[in-house]
Amino acid sequence: MKALIIISNGMEECEALVTYDLLYRAGIETDLAGLETQVVSSHNVTVKAHKHIDEVKMDDYDCLILPGGMPGTRNLEEDERVQRLIDDSLKQEKYIAAICAAPSILIHRGLLKDGKFTCFPGFENGLIPAKEKAVQDGRLITGKGMGAAVEFAHLIILNLLGKEKADEILRKIQY
Repeated sequence: MKALIIISNGMEECEALVTYDLLYRAGIETDLAGLETQVVSSHNVTVKAHKHIDEVKMDDYDCLILPGGMPGTRNLEEDERVQRLIDDSLKQEKYIAAICAAPSILIHRGLLKDGKFTCFPGFENGLIPAKEKAVQDGRLITGKGMGAAVEFAHLIILNLLGKEKADEILRKIQY
């Protein structure tokens, strides 16, 4: 199994890196693909991407992950390469996971209007989010915010590797 996390300037670093860490612990090969080769988070943390976004295609991955943060979410949504990766994920029936403000990207595309989702308060665009920290609707996984990163990553692992591995990771991190 392989996952792709798209990172951009202004991202919420914990949402990206906690998710990365837990997927790594689960044995899921995960790439950080940057809109730039190095990005600076919303809290001024510099993160070096494994790959530039121009080097990736969804054929190589099972899950696309979009961290939130501002202006990181806006940077993701305005990038046509990110939109193309979302389109490819949908066509290929891959998982798409978005946390915090990033579910708004999926809302603006009409992907969450009839389904169960969650997001950071204020980004629901008139829709009613679930109260849980992380939820799934089909192949769409959403998380509420940085405080939900563990539950968010758990759902991704659950879908890619199953309940036994997902629960094992929670036990190993003393969750």
